[in-house]
Amino acid sequence: MVELQIRGQVKATGRHSWAQADLDGAPERARVEDLAALVPGRRGRGVLLRWLLEEAHPEPTAGWACLESADGSFAASLEVGDLERAVVVHQDGDGPLDVARGGPFRVYMPGATDACGNIKHLGRITLGTSPERDTRPPVAERSC
Repeated sequence: MVELQIRGQVKATGRHSWAQADLDGAPERARVEDLAALVPGRRGRGVLLRWLLEEAHPEPTAGWACLESADGSFAASLEVGDLERAVVVHQDGDGPLDVARGGPFRVYMPGATDACGNIKHLGRITLGTSPERDTRPPVAERSC
């Protein structure tokens, strides 16, 4: 079973891993039942990334998040505040989000102008005080 991990500057009292099925138990306030309402042309169900971060009990100094693909081939360091509307998608209309569609976890950033923030195959989120690993091309060269 593949799980999404949150690590780094988090308190031991928080929850630090989730399977796809775990996200179905998220409170209603955290759920996104129709991704297309936030990201036109995209489909799926998920949860707000900010809820997952809250559940991890971040340290107050954790202002950055490094979002990495499960295989480590892609990473993006973003300010935690920029993730306020981000959605972690774990299901589409056919059931659990499969690898062919960017699963088992995929991040979408509603309203983002940088498509490189829509991260496929999300496996880890590392919270810290400064930017960490970032494999995205320079801003001027991005066409993700």
